[in-house]
Amino acid sequence: MNLSGMPQADLQSVNVIIEAVGYYPALSTAHFIEHYAIAQEYASKSDVLLEKLLYAQAEINQELAKTQLTNGQTLSAAQALFYKRAVYSKAKASLLVSKLGSTHRDSATAQSQAAIDNHEHWLRESINAMRQLQGLSPNLTVELL
Repeated sequence: MNLSGMPQADLQSVNVIIEAVGYYPALSTAHFIEHYAIAQEYASKSDVLLEKLLYAQAEINQELAKTQLTNGQTLSAAQALFYKRAVYSKAKASLLVSKLGSTHRDSATAQSQAAIDNHEHWLRESINAMRQLQGLSPNLTVELL
């Protein structure tokens, strides 16, 4: 059981490793479940987690396609952390939208609003990690002159 009293997923049975792509690091569904507080309803469905992670990975890789992070070598430890944060955060945001669609009922308006807020939070986390990975300021702003 976790702190909320909900049963926890058996991380070994749902662990799927997404192999490293190019110089990007490998990803793990078990790490995603454990470190991003994935709800039990999704944690036990490795196919759903895998789909969300692969989609997020593809989006992040596409965004990074024009950015040369290294000279073909593996990412540094810090870069790998930012990359993983960007992918896992984007996947978490995607799961929250899925949950919002499946739990949106008249009696759950407050919960739905919280899910939207969390969705926006995780998208911001992904964007900030991408900026840090690319060497930009996480709170980059634009000003008209």
